[in-house]
Amino acid sequence: MLAGSGRSGEAIDALLDVLRQEGGHAPSRQLLARLLVEQGRSDEALALLVEGLAAQPGQVQWAISAARLLVDRGDAEAAARILQGALPFATANADYQGFAGYLAHRLGRPPEAVDHYRSAARIAPGDGRWWLGLGLALEAGQRPAEAREAFLRARASGTLNADLAALVDQKLR
Repeated sequence: MLAGSGRSGEAIDALLDVLRQEGGHAPSRQLLARLLVEQGRSDEALALLVEGLAAQPGQVQWAISAARLLVDRGDAEAAARILQGALPFATANADYQGFAGYLAHRLGRPPEAVDHYRSAARIAPGDGRWWLGLGLALEAGQRPAEAREAFLRARASGTLNADLAALVDQKLR
């Protein structure tokens, strides 16, 4: 394939042709967005994803990708709005729920962050990131006993990288 052979420019042109003929071709849109980001063309990638979401709001990964691009630009509010549009399709997606929790926490909305992180932890209880996020959101919401329990679950998961594990240990001191 062109994308894997270092011929990204040709791959982008070919994918644009596919989308002109069949705008709903999800794999082509996803690959094209990734290639555009890799080439530093994040504005084009964002526009492509937003256009796709308008036609196919159930493409949760597009919503997550678009929201991440918006966060990179410093626009967490717009990122949260993008994610909100995909919520009906993402109730069972831990990555979506965790990222929505992160955004809510970042925007100073602890109750909303708690809800999203609880959902993520319920979907993927073995992933310590969601328990850590839940602990941070509970802490921000002035619920220290519940936060401590979440931090303990995060530690017990054994899935955190060294930096996140150190943060959990710090919170538990």
